[in-house]
Amino acid sequence: MEEHKTIFNYISQIFATYGITIVIFIILGCIIGDEAATYSSLYALGSQGFSLATLIQLFAMSVIITMTQTLFLSDRWIKNLSIIVRSSCFFISVILAIVVFVIVFNWFPIGDIKAWIGFLLSFSVCSCIGVFVGRMREEAENKKMEEALDKYKNKVKNK
Repeated sequence: MEEHKTIFNYISQIFATYGITIVIFIILGCIIGDEAATYSSLYALGSQGFSLATLIQLFAMSVIITMTQTLFLSDRWIKNLSIIVRSSCFFISVILAIVVFVIVFNWFPIGDIKAWIGFLLSFSVCSCIGVFVGRMREEAENKKMEEALDKYKNKVKNK
């Protein structure tokens, strides 16, 4: 059962996504920032940090991810499609948004096959981690609900 969400739930989701993205980019910046400085606009400052333009772009991507997540992965908007189709639509939409950002903001050279392989590999790894964490969270919530139901049943049974 999905709870009624307010704008604050969506804002917190945007900032959670943004925070995780920034941490990933900080780690990558420390490792490859100087080498990537001339290669990618994302690492224009090398290991010294990120430009305001990069931070805004990553924030915009976090907003897009949250919007597509809300559209495809909540029951509020699309109820009649299977979760596999909705998840596929979500991942395809996010990949397309990233491709647009790569082209528009010159995140990496469009014709570089190694960059695209790296992107797809890192996107896949991060997506798998996200799915795994989400699944663990769901299992924890289900267990909590099951314990509450068992407690309720025992209470009713002992009356």
